[in-house]
Amino acid sequence: MSSLAAEAVVLDMDGVLIDTEPVWRAAETDVLAGLGIALSESDVLDSTGQPVEELIPIWRQRSPSGGAGPGAALTGASLTGASLTGASLTDAEVAGLVIDQVIAHVKAEGQPMPGVTAAIALVERCGLRLAIASSSPRRLIDAVCDRLGLGGIDVRCSAMDEARGKPAPDVYLTAARRLGVAPASCLAVEDSLNGLVSARTAGMICVAVPDPLLAADPRYGAADLVLRSLADLDDAALRRLGVPVPG
Repeated sequence: MSSLAAEAVVLDMDGVLIDTEPVWRAAETDVLAGLGIALSESDVLDSTGQPVEELIPIWRQRSPSGGAGPGAALTGASLTGASLTGASLTDAEVAGLVIDQVIAHVKAEGQPMPGVTAAIALVERCGLRLAIASSSPRRLIDAVCDRLGLGGIDVRCSAMDEARGKPAPDVYLTAARRLGVAPASCLAVEDSLNGLVSARTAGMICVAVPDPLLAADPRYGAADLVLRSLADLDDAALRRLGVPVPG
């Protein structure tokens, strides 16, 4: 592979920097159960990497009453401590309940994924700039950066601020623009198939670190490099991508 004129690394967050994908799946299942909507494992797995605000109206249409409509009454006991019995909530408010559960987990017990600290140190040693391009809202991105001590990553982009979420390329294109570099000069790191499509459509080189529950999917073959975890992102891996690594 010819040398890549890499100037930046753009990181997905959930499942790449922090192990929140199982937390998202549990929170989505929990909150939607309060609307009388039972999500299957495939529902939550297939939507990995997509903004939750885009998913709520789709999932609400699954129930005979449309999830009781945009002003649904949440009566499920799963909404612990929320005092929401009889409350009418919009799709955005339902999404907010899911996000609140994930943030609470991050603040209480969030841990970095294996290899995160070493991978970020390697990227910085190579002189590459860093950004986050996540489907999560900015308040969750900030909570994760606070928890993991990633205050040095100041370019933080949320797909919730875009017209289209992943798998559309919008959030990755915004990250490149805010970094001031061309998308082709960015190396993206993703765990989900939706994120992989997003980064590739933006024109970025892409490293996939698949979610273990999705790793057997052959579509990960579209990535330029597939790793078991960020612990495998070392000098040799970057050189395979054509990224110059200082001796």
